[in-house]
Amino acid sequence: MSDDLGLMSAWFTGPKAENAPWFTAWLQRIAEDYAAWRRNYFPEDGVVVDSTLRRHNEPFMDAFEDRLLELLARLKGDVPFHSPRYAAHMLAEQTLPGIAGYFAAMLYNPNNVTSEVAPVTVRLEIEAGRLISRMIGYDDGSWAHLCSGGTTANIEALWAARGVKYLPFVVRDIRRAIRLPDPASRPSGPPSDADLLATSPTRAMEEYAAIWRQIHGSDDRERLGALARDATNASPFNAAERGMAGVEGALGSAPVVIVPESHHYCFEKSLDLLGLGRQALVSVPVDSRFRMRVDALERTIESVEQSGRHVLSVVGVVGSTEVGSIDPVDEIAGLRDARERAGKSSFWLHADGAYGGYLRTITIPTRRGLGAATTDIKVGGVMRSIDLALPEHHECAALEGMNRCDSVTIDPHKLGYIPYPAGAICFRSNLVKPLMRQVAPYIGEAPGDPDAERTSEAIGLYVLEGSKPGASAAAVWLSHTLIPLDSSGHGTLMRDNIRNAAELHALLESYPSLVDQRRGVRAVCLCPPGSNIVCYAFRTEHGSTLEQVNRLNRGVYERFNISPGERVYEQSFFVSRTSLSSRQYPISTVGPFLERLGVTSDEYERHGVFLLRSVLMNPWYSYAKRRGRYFLSELVAELYDCATGLIAGPGERGA
Repeated sequence: MSDDLGLMSAWFTGPKAENAPWFTAWLQRIAEDYAAWRRNYFPEDGVVVDSTLRRHNEPFMDAFEDRLLELLARLKGDVPFHSPRYAAHMLAEQTLPGIAGYFAAMLYNPNNVTSEVAPVTVRLEIEAGRLISRMIGYDDGSWAHLCSGGTTANIEALWAARGVKYLPFVVRDIRRAIRLPDPASRPSGPPSDADLLATSPTRAMEEYAAIWRQIHGSDDRERLGALARDATNASPFNAAERGMAGVEGALGSAPVVIVPESHHYCFEKSLDLLGLGRQALVSVPVDSRFRMRVDALERTIESVEQSGRHVLSVVGVVGSTEVGSIDPVDEIAGLRDARERAGKSSFWLHADGAYGGYLRTITIPTRRGLGAATTDIKVGGVMRSIDLALPEHHECAALEGMNRCDSVTIDPHKLGYIPYPAGAICFRSNLVKPLMRQVAPYIGEAPGDPDAERTSEAIGLYVLEGSKPGASAAAVWLSHTLIPLDSSGHGTLMRDNIRNAAELHALLESYPSLVDQRRGVRAVCLCPPGSNIVCYAFRTEHGSTLEQVNRLNRGVYERFNISPGERVYEQSFFVSRTSLSSRQYPISTVGPFLERLGVTSDEYERHGVFLLRSVLMNPWYSYAKRRGRYFLSELVAELYDCATGLIAGPGERGA
């Protein structure tokens, strides 16, 4: 084991709480330090809850102890996310700095809506946002803040995109109100509505800032500023004031948001909430590894515009929650650049990296690489070497291209290993802030022009949420300042996760030949892992209908999960599940998988496919191997034993 991998053992509690002795001592010290802080604030004020009151309250303290013991006992029925036996959902260990930071700040209960009630943790949130932005590759002109999670962050990204898309029209209305001529962008005269609609997001924000700079540089700035604000509010292209119905009526064109077929369901929710309507969501086909096809994206954009609509935003997924695939955001950004050079319309490019954004640490400062395409495993008591289907180089190119996106969603509470809730939304340009400002005098006053707002350290005035825990900011800050967001730190863990997923993929597909036994069943993986998620289904060797395949895999899923009332200590391994349906993925996408599964396209259209799903983000697989435990091999053996037993059981024999 390399030294940098060995460092990871100090980052987490450990599957058997190996690091608990020194860490719990620190938790006690945090609590004692907090109590001392209370005692030392104007100590001359004296006590309020005196000894007599405390004795009087002994019945409550007894009840508190009894009920707390009950809670602690009930929590023992929770799912063991910390164990390498857990390979189900996107949960694992949390970093010790993340837990300590959250616990420490939680005692102070800061609300990061404003620095007036959270002077420390608002500053920590700003610093944490800069750390994440630098990881993406953004410069100091960016802006990021924390939120409850990826759904909120994605809504906020599209909220910003909506404001920026129609900003050139608002700027034109401001110019007319203050009697500034429209700039002639071409020999034929001022830009047309089509020209304004085609404006790039960067140029739209810069022109908005420039006109306010012009106003504030004028001797008549008070009057011009008032006229400009009135024109902004009255503009029929101001979606925040007029709503999308008003904007669409003024334009004579409706917006769409383009996503891959693998998009998260929160985007339907986002379009509903933003008033665009769910029918404004247009899906682009993905390839056999579930990555957006850029050729199909180009055709989709052309089709949208030929229909009289316009593209508000294109979303690339960096680590889909279903299969972990990474869209080629670098190629999507290249397509946008090519369209702008050709005088065609631009669009806001958003990366939904809620799950996979932290994978970028593998590429910082340069690509670390995933290591040898083989690994040693133990199957049936015999050591073997197996080949790994590691992700291709294009995944790294996509991760490196994230800095070309206008916004990126990242969830520290997923692959950042931070306690819930901790999401983040990062904007390439801090010029989005004045477009998102809300009026709330009791939490702070916004600066009077976009240039000043760019450097404002206020948060609550510019974000979707109101109250939000400062404890999350402390958790993210402490963890990311101790565990570097690069290939020497966090990237080590990301690299190990990907290799573990590739190992599980190889074991599932080759297990019968590795043990040299005919099991009667075989696992078929949906595709090689694009990151650290593996989706798969069992089929019988001699062929089954899709109904029988789905029944078999539902049975396996039920065996590897607990139902209410079942004891978690009796469950040896955990996996999760998902499904494929023709409503989301057409035959052209899943055809090769269906063929390997041995089912027909007609069956798929009728029933869809029930899939088993394993997320490999536990940090302990490599350590366990050093001590002779091959948990992934054991998991695969139990999966095959379960599937074999199900086809031999009553009602399934000969299925």
